[in-house]
Amino acid sequence: MERMKKGCDRGAPACPLTAAQLETFYAAEYPKLVKWLMLLFGASMEEAEDAAQKAMMDFAQRCGSAGARIRNPAGYVRQAATHFFVKERQRDRKRLPHEIRGGYLVADAQPDPELTALEDGQYVERLLEFVTPIQRDVLRLVMEGLSTREIAGELHKSDENIRQHLKNGRDRIKLHPDLARLTSRKPGKREA
Repeated sequence: MERMKKGCDRGAPACPLTAAQLETFYAAEYPKLVKWLMLLFGASMEEAEDAAQKAMMDFAQRCGSAGARIRNPAGYVRQAATHFFVKERQRDRKRLPHEIRGGYLVADAQPDPELTALEDGQYVERLLEFVTPIQRDVLRLVMEGLSTREIAGELHKSDENIRQHLKNGRDRIKLHPDLARLTSRKPGKREA
């Protein structure tokens, strides 16, 4: 860095850097690049470090090649890091639809089954708040795995009555705002 500052003025091309000067430049500019990418572009730490590393490698290769002159090394690595970050983001946007279409997308980790069961249970309880008490009892017994005949025996009702409560309960749940948008049909289309 000293040689670069002493031997070259700001407007002239930078002098070739030695390995020690490259290390000093890297130590000074790398953390700035990472912070800059994270603050300005919202990059994650990994994305910012990856782009900064690529920019520094590119800069080192250009400094090592004969005849290559870079006027503003800090500006060059900032621009290169931005370029590498933006290109990687574009690749990621294109990659995801291809992976989904090709069936290559795999979950990174298994969800916690206890947490999922708890969340599912809370969601079902919230849905059951929209039905009458008898419909709620019938739906709970269905979720426990009882047949219509077993439910009728337990609630002292006829099979037909249980079927009707079950149908009415399902219809009321379908009117819930979360489910209504999933079950609504477009006007004018009829099923054959």
